[in-house]
Amino acid sequence: MSQASAVSPAPTSGVRSIGFAAPLGWLARGWQDLWRQPAASLFYGVAIAVAGAVILGVTARLPYLFAAAITGFLLVAPMLAAGLYELSRRYLAGEQATLVDSMWAWRRNPSALVGFALLSILAGTAWQVASVVIVALFYKGPALAPMAMMIEVLVNPQHYLLFFVYMCVGGLLAALVFAVSVVSMPMLVDRRCDLLTALVTSVNAVAENPLPLALWATILMLLTGLGFATLLLGMIVILPWLGHASFHAYKDLVR
Repeated sequence: MSQASAVSPAPTSGVRSIGFAAPLGWLARGWQDLWRQPAASLFYGVAIAVAGAVILGVTARLPYLFAAAITGFLLVAPMLAAGLYELSRRYLAGEQATLVDSMWAWRRNPSALVGFALLSILAGTAWQVASVVIVALFYKGPALAPMAMMIEVLVNPQHYLLFFVYMCVGGLLAALVFAVSVVSMPMLVDRRCDLLTALVTSVNAVAENPLPLALWATILMLLTGLGFATLLLGMIVILPWLGHASFHAYKDLVR
């Protein structure tokens, strides 16, 4: 069967309501998928961790960009997990699933996936620009190394306005990106649908299930924070785990 013919048709139904504890089930199924073929899944974990290390290394001496690089990395993470979604899709469909097979994910729905990638890059770039503007407007202290500057902002009361504005703008952008991406990227891997359909479906899923998906967003944030706390070594396991779990989240949320 050809790659094109294997793709499901565009969705014609909406989203499902789920229970509050559903994200725990996604984690359990994602963990199982991670260890079905650990070499394939961990390959993506290593690749994403290395990409993150390069990004942080480049911005390590740029205090205006360092914090934004961390959050910008998270904005484009769903795009980097396409191969993990494809592995989980193949597991559920009972199809052959190898690392090479997973790399065909982008050929299943190329135009929409490229559109999503460009949208993710645009969001990351917008946050980088916004971060520079916020720091330039509200930071009143001396020029410092990135980590020292971040500590200065946290402990010095004169920088609390900067911290408040930075967190509000970053949180708003993160919430928007989460709403449009929590379902859309795995949906584009699984189905032949256009980008707008996937984005709208994702927003509808969040609107239908605000509390479970708030829990899911919190879990994503905490586990990703753990990955950064381990100097990105934890990301090697955490990101593939969350990638597989995200595909199961999509399957539960979309009819």
